[in-house]
Amino acid sequence: MTISNSRTMKRLLAMLLTLVLLVTLLPLYGDRAFGEEQTPVLPTFPIPALSEEHQNSPLPNVIVVATGGTLAGAARNGDKTNFQSYAAGTYPMAELVAQLPKHKTADVATYQFGNKGSGGYSMKELYDLSLAVDAALEIYDSAVVTTGTDTMEEIAYFLDLTVRSEKPVVVTGAMRPWDVIGTDGPANLYQAIKVASSGKTKWYGTVIMLNDVIHAAREVTKSNSHRMDTFETPMLGALGYVDDAAVRIYRLNARALKAGQANWATPFDLRTISKDELPLVEIVYNYQEAGGGAIRALVEDGAKGIVTAGTGAGGISSKMSAARSEAIKKGVTFVSTTRTGSGSIYSGGNGIIAGDNLNPQHARIMLMLSLAFTDNFTTMKGWFETVGTQDVDVTALDNSAPAWPVDSVLSATARSGSSITLSWPQALDDGGVAGYEVYQSSGTSPIAQLTADHTTFRVTGLNSGTAYGFYVIAVDNRGMKSVKLSGSFSTLSVTPGSPSDPGETGGEEQGGGESGEHGGGHEEPISFTDVAGHWSEALVKEAIALGITSGYPDGSFKPDKTVSRAEFTVLLMKAMKQGGDGETPAFSDANSIGVWAKNAIAQAVKLGIISGYPDGTFRPDGNISRTEMVVMIGRAMGLNAATGAATEFADDASIPVWAKGAVNELIAKGIVQGRSNNRFAPQGTATRAEAITVMIRMLKS
Repeated sequence: MTISNSRTMKRLLAMLLTLVLLVTLLPLYGDRAFGEEQTPVLPTFPIPALSEEHQNSPLPNVIVVATGGTLAGAARNGDKTNFQSYAAGTYPMAELVAQLPKHKTADVATYQFGNKGSGGYSMKELYDLSLAVDAALEIYDSAVVTTGTDTMEEIAYFLDLTVRSEKPVVVTGAMRPWDVIGTDGPANLYQAIKVASSGKTKWYGTVIMLNDVIHAAREVTKSNSHRMDTFETPMLGALGYVDDAAVRIYRLNARALKAGQANWATPFDLRTISKDELPLVEIVYNYQEAGGGAIRALVEDGAKGIVTAGTGAGGISSKMSAARSEAIKKGVTFVSTTRTGSGSIYSGGNGIIAGDNLNPQHARIMLMLSLAFTDNFTTMKGWFETVGTQDVDVTALDNSAPAWPVDSVLSATARSGSSITLSWPQALDDGGVAGYEVYQSSGTSPIAQLTADHTTFRVTGLNSGTAYGFYVIAVDNRGMKSVKLSGSFSTLSVTPGSPSDPGETGGEEQGGGESGEHGGGHEEPISFTDVAGHWSEALVKEAIALGITSGYPDGSFKPDKTVSRAEFTVLLMKAMKQGGDGETPAFSDANSIGVWAKNAIAQAVKLGIISGYPDGTFRPDGNISRTEMVVMIGRAMGLNAATGAATEFADDASIPVWAKGAVNELIAKGIVQGRSNNRFAPQGTATRAEAITVMIRMLKS
């Protein structure tokens, strides 16, 4: 064969390979016409069903989710005295449970997730493990997770932050392999099942149980390389212990105090992200005259977050501090912790979050999940101060629900042809009222959730001459709710557009603009209380003039608040001048869509700008991602952007193929911009100021 023929043949082979790849991949993207709302494809797990025997048993059912570790280890060369030389993750869990005495307090099943040492699991595998535990808890009353002890505290804290079920999750393992003399494995496994079946750690999050002692996952650490009582909770102490007679719990953690409340769950719902979105987060250790090379190398390696294990109260050397400052300029987020083994860190700063009393390895897990769910520093800092800190709130000890003063009534202080302004008195509560929920009597979801300083609310988008029922519920800091304060009122019967009809269309922010009516049917000029001096001030004023925004009932705009999907849709429809009534959106969570947003969402659906998620939901209160925002703007502009074209961003691989065309088009038109370190941050959120900026640029494009 000639050289020319050889080259021709290579070209033909390359073309054929490309064609095969396209044919293979196109079906994956064929259904992504409404790509901004694609959810990650989640793994499935062959969790065993409850046996008929267990279904008919009065005992609670416990599933052991096994990952291997020393507990399932076999001594090398069959030497039963070989405590430290063994092969971790040798025996399958079904065999180990079968060797235990029949359990007195539970019916036990097993699921073999994996079988290796704890340090051998990647973060992506822990993502799968968490989802597997939640899948198991849909069937079983509680779960025991067996792992190696080397990184047990990190695995347990990852589960603590991500498992959505409130059912007991007990992590256990062993310091000696299963088949040596004096092994602690069988006793730990039996006792962990006992703790799980007791139900006493329900709402506690994930706990660790070894050596008969029960610890909270957030606070526990491994303190010795070989001793069987290696796990300790510095300063705070264990939660309790287990004996033959009973499982004893002697203290509540902060999560248990939130039992049954909405804020019990963390923000880290793994079902909403892909495992590929878990970023690289590392730890650096400070010491006498520590250099900055470690930080520089980790940033070069792609680290998005770094935890510093500082001396004393989190101190680091001048060289390390200089390297940290340069890394922050590149968009890296830092968390400050101490290497001392206990104690709280309070000082933070630009790009630096105080780690409270999280040890470095726990702080790394918290930072990794925070970065996976947002790139907004303020949001991450808030999560560390609440979810990460878990400080006990004494108001949680208040067991009484808020109450209304005697003779309280819900009244209508102002009405028009399309709005009613509701008013109510301050509720009373020993621990303090956290806020109010406003409902339309025909719905099950609140049309507004207000802070405690609001006692009026303007409902807009109503029909002229129509009677409506409403009620208000007061909520305290523990999530306990008052009885309903109800009332029925009618809008005025007016002809739309007449002088007696102010003609409000409602605001995007939970029911619209000003909380009262303006006489004579004319709106007063809007001047927000919280945008003066803000970088977006001029753009917000321009948006007001264009009728895009009207702010919140308290006269604020909240420029730095993360914008929800419902709010963004309303803003976009106002910018496009898309008014009028639309059909009620046919989403499975339509009842969660506020009255103020229904028409806008219906119009956006009609125009093909949104279509909802594959599960039939719209998720109005969810934060809109930058990917969703860009694709919606692109559709609103009628752009026919080609899919799949690579962008120039460093995180191009994280941008969905169906969104890349819109990203390229809007970047070229100057409508959206990238973020620090040449990133687009496709899963990042947007603030209300950023949303307004995009709207103005779209209109000027």
